[in-house]
Amino acid sequence: MIDIDPQHARLSGDETLPEVGLGLLLREADQSFNRLLRGKLAEHGVTFGQFQHLRHLWAEDGLTQVEISRRIGIEKASSTSIVESLERAGWILRERDGSDRRKIRIVLTADGRGLEARLWDCARDTNRVAAQGFRPAEMAALFAGLTRVIENLKAGR
Repeated sequence: MIDIDPQHARLSGDETLPEVGLGLLLREADQSFNRLLRGKLAEHGVTFGQFQHLRHLWAEDGLTQVEISRRIGIEKASSTSIVESLERAGWILRERDGSDRRKIRIVLTADGRGLEARLWDCARDTNRVAAQGFRPAEMAALFAGLTRVIENLKAGR
């Protein structure tokens, strides 16, 4: 459970915003969400990193490792061991690009494609757990608020 120092959690002058706490709450929510999701994925022998790679291939098969890495937001070097593990598991193949032999495309196998429904079920189940007790309007407000937080932070406001 999150532990916020009460002295720093008091409301600011407008009495609507804690001085400290939003980042801590977001981090705790992220860690709790990912802990549950990782456990569900592990039941299928899949790591979170593998799921991240697979979900981009399910959306667009035949991406390069660089393209997948950019979409996930990690360095290509960080992706290398994950791609190797996906290949060892028989979920992907690496194939040379037909028009540019320097590029290697990552292509799903039938087994890799076969994981899609089960692993998306894991993600949906995790979302259902996280959303328990929220009314639809509350979830819509939460999504809108979090989207605004992300936009504010990206803009540096």
